[in-house]
Order: sequence, then C-alpha cells, then structure tokens
Amino acid sequence: MKWQPFMSTFVLNKMCEVISSGVRTDKGFKEVHLNTVAKQVFEFCGQEVSATQVYNHLRKWRNRWIQVSKLRDLSGASWDENTCSIVLEVEHYAGHVPDHPRDAEFLNTPIQNYNQMQHIFSFGLATGKHAMGSGEPLGSPMPDFPGTPDVEILDGPDKPVDRKRKRGSLIEEEINVFCSMTEAVKEVATAIRKCKPLDVHLDLYGVVMTQGGFSDEALMAALSHLLDNKAQGVGFVAMTDAHRMLWLRSWLGKHYY
Repeated sequence: MKWQPFMSTFVLNKMCEVISSGVRTDKGFKEVHLNTVAKQVFEFCGQEVSATQVYNHLRKWRNRWIQVSKLRDLSGASWDENTCSIVLEVEHYAGHVPDHPRDAEFLNTPIQNYNQMQHIFSFGLATGKHAMGSGEPLGSPMPDFPGTPDVEILDGPDKPVDRKRKRGSLIEEEINVFCSMTEAVKEVATAIRKCKPLDVHLDLYGVVMTQGGFSDEALMAALSHLLDNKAQGVGFVAMTDAHRMLWLRSWLGKHYY
C-alpha cells in the first residue's frame, strides 16, 4: 500500500499518544498497540491496514530519524529550532547534494513529523558520529544472534509461514527497531512521558489564514499540519512574515500542490 502523508502523521501521533499515556516502550511496541493503531487508521480514513504494515511503516520512519540525526551533525550545518530545519549555506548545499541526493529532502526545508520522530525514536539512539545504521539496534549494541527460524506474519487468515533468514529473524528486527535495555533509556523515556504537550498558540489560526498568495484550501491544509505539530505551530507564529511565506511555499509545494 502507499502511505499518504496525512496517514503517516496520524500513525506517528498515535504512537506518541501511546508513549505519553505511560506505556513502557523501551522494549518496543507490543502487538496490542500496533493492532490498536491499525484499527484507528481504518476509523480515521477507511484504509484497512494490519499491525505488520504499521510496524513496517514505523521502521521506515525510524530510518528517516537516523538520517536526520546524522545530518544535524553535518559540518557547516545549523539547526533552526523554529522550523525544525537543517540549514546549509547555498554553496555548501550545492556542493553536498549532488554527491548525496537522498539528503536533499531533509536540508533547508522543515522536516516532516520531526517532533513525532524525536518523541518516538530519540530515546536510546545516539546521534551524529555516534549514530547507528538502520540495521543496528537502538541503544547499546546487542550481541549477535545465531541464525534461527523466522516466522513471517502475513496479512489475512493464512497461518504464519516459517522462513530461514541469515541472522534475520522477526524477533531480531523488532529489537533492531525498538529495543533498548539500558537504564539510561528508561530514564529518558520516563522523562518524555512526563512532559506535557505544548498548547496550541491562540494566534495560530489568524496568522496562517491571513497569509496572502495562497488559496483558503491550501492554508487550511497547512493549518491542519501545524495543529498536529504543535511545536511547529508555535514556531510559525514567532516567525517574521517573510519566513512564514518561505515556510508555506516550501511545505505546500512538497505536500499539497
């Protein structure tokens, strides 16, 4: 299936709610959480998804978080807290992107769902030069697992199918994606759960909907995104008019038009 941007945001928001509710996730999300979110996706937009599809989609976003974490430590890069953007000077950007084209979507533009990724994946995951690759476990490195039979969870009523993978069991993948066994991770996860969500800025609606040069439909789409990403909404209100216009052009060009 193709995950639409609004569906991805919905899933990540629901996972943030799971963490904020006090559920322990330092060893990964349990199947009951994945099933619950899969059901909520259907209720939200009518798209049927399985717990496995939700799990695989979270793996994709975890890989994006690793890439973003590395790029934040890129030499010459600065971080714009208001727009959640990794900023490179024009010459530096022009020199970097041709050699690393996959980095372009994360540079000099607001990073989609940055706050949700940080809330879900930041605990136990080193960043920058200490960041692990997408196939490595969260937190402290785990010992190698011997080759074991794997059970592949399939959609539909069919029974699970045993498959052999070289050091590639589903259990190991789940550990690679979500697991962290250190006390430090537990402390950080607890601190995250205690954090209260930011309130929506009272001026957000007026500031967004009075921007000139955009249709009401486009502005409503941007407003919906900012309401779902409260930190970005607060940052948008704090921007200058010129920066608001730049943010809207960038975000709408990527996600709306």
